[in-house]
Amino acid sequence: MSVPRFRTTAVLLAIALASACAGGDADDVAPSMGLDGPDHVLTWEPTDVYAVGGFEAPDWATFGSVTGMGFDSRGFLYILDDQAATITQISPEGDFVRTIGRPGEGPGELARPLALLVLADDRIAVVDIGHRGFVLFDAEGNWVENVPVDMATEGLPVQGLTAHPSGDIVSRPGLRITAAPAGNARTMNAGGGEEPEGDPIHRYALGGGRESSDFYYAWEAPPPPDGGESEMTGGSGGNRVMFRMQRLRAFSPDVDIAMLPDGRMVVADTTTYTLKLVDTETGQEVGRLERPLAPTLVDAGVEAMERDRRLATVRDNNGGGMRVIGPGGSMSFDQDAMRKTLEDQIANMAFYPEIPVVEQIAVDSEGRIWVQRSSGVPGEDGPTDVITPEGGYLGTLPADGLRIPRAFGPDGLLAEVETDEFDVPTIRVKRLPPL
Repeated sequence: MSVPRFRTTAVLLAIALASACAGGDADDVAPSMGLDGPDHVLTWEPTDVYAVGGFEAPDWATFGSVTGMGFDSRGFLYILDDQAATITQISPEGDFVRTIGRPGEGPGELARPLALLVLADDRIAVVDIGHRGFVLFDAEGNWVENVPVDMATEGLPVQGLTAHPSGDIVSRPGLRITAAPAGNARTMNAGGGEEPEGDPIHRYALGGGRESSDFYYAWEAPPPPDGGESEMTGGSGGNRVMFRMQRLRAFSPDVDIAMLPDGRMVVADTTTYTLKLVDTETGQEVGRLERPLAPTLVDAGVEAMERDRRLATVRDNNGGGMRVIGPGGSMSFDQDAMRKTLEDQIANMAFYPEIPVVEQIAVDSEGRIWVQRSSGVPGEDGPTDVITPEGGYLGTLPADGLRIPRAFGPDGLLAEVETDEFDVPTIRVKRLPPL
């Protein structure tokens, strides 16, 4: 495990930034619960339960692109393959149960599925951009209903998708259709008023007479400095399209959320080790979990390492290619054009002054919070803390050990995805030992 060294100035800067990023009046926030002390190594060794997929798998276990997974309360696993536009249901013993959904535009069909979430009542919700909302199935694979989403006021959820105990979905919304008067940099919502400051967290109501709404606004990092945007044009004749990409910025703190079994939401939105606990009924912050770990300051050496890492990724992938299909036909951007654009973006990349301590958070079926930390070194994995909502520190999984899986299930189940040299996925289901 790589442990970065911090200077006193880093600690002082972290304290200042935590105050600036708190997202509200400090007098209205419940007292923080400290998690002081050094790391205690957690030696969890999960046992294998079953594996499905791989190059020589039977047809039912051959997956093209796994974009969503989730366990229900019985331990059945649901796997969304967006290329096949189907869901595969697997028993707790690893046996094939059924295929749910099929490609299409009709009831019980999936048009352009993006993500999957198993709800608290064991319904399966698929985010489907083709249906402009959710497609719902029951645990036996029967289609229940389609729930449309107002793209102008709600946006389609794609980030931080999590199940609320009520049966609703909580997420950071996706793209919303907004309008702003000329000369006004603030966006306007569908009602014509100014949107509140911050990154909205939305509750999508899926029944029970509840209404969907934004209920909390996380702290949002300011945009990168102007300049350094990239443009790319493709096609021929009258069938041309131009993409304009915003300037890249490395290490900018993102917003990550997770849901506790009691309905409180955990939010990570700063560069410090600060987890905010939010009441999803009132939208009020009701507590914090913190560890005195300072973010790593970004200097010229760190900037060079991050640029080299990203350039190596682009070259390893040969820049990639892209094909766009629209009303005027199709057009392609070749690998050279894509690679040149990406290399230009990396060369002009901006940098946030610190590397956030927290990379990702999740909550397992026991209600424990997993906090995946940065190592402070670009490209290197960091350790993962396991803590309780009451502020109890259970231990830290080493950087080369278990990390946050793709899905948690009951009785310690978890699911991970591995890909081989041909990008063929294998899903491995394991079980955690009791703590």
